[in-house]
Amino acid sequence: MKRLLLIYMFIVTSLISCTQTPDEKLAHLAGYWEIADVTTADGAKRTFSLSQNIDFFEIQDNKIGIRKKMQPDINGHFTTSQSLENIDIEINEDILILKYTTAFDSWKETVIKASKDQLILLNEDGNMYTYRRYEPILLSE
Repeated sequence: MKRLLLIYMFIVTSLISCTQTPDEKLAHLAGYWEIADVTTADGAKRTFSLSQNIDFFEIQDNKIGIRKKMQPDINGHFTTSQSLENIDIEINEDILILKYTTAFDSWKETVIKASKDQLILLNEDGNMYTYRRYEPILLSE
């Protein structure tokens, strides 16, 4: 069953990724992203209306970058730990792949979609992560 789901996810990935070139996706990747939902390899879906952690992506012209977990506060500032994930960008047959490394692990995610407002990543286990562009909620004085 898991193998069939992975084949299905690969087909969906291929069809969706045909609509954007890797460079178009890469142009939208940088910035602050809030998790919207996760669909697991077995089809279960979990939706997040609000998240305490924001993923910050920074990509350089030489196709390397970082990803950090940030926590926004009510004043529009962020708190972050010193840990980060290094990213190497790989383009393989028009598929944009993010290769992460930390001191303890390494893994890959495929960028299914990256637009001004939405980011969809597929990990090696077949889990699909949908993000929305982070918009700070500022309290007026």
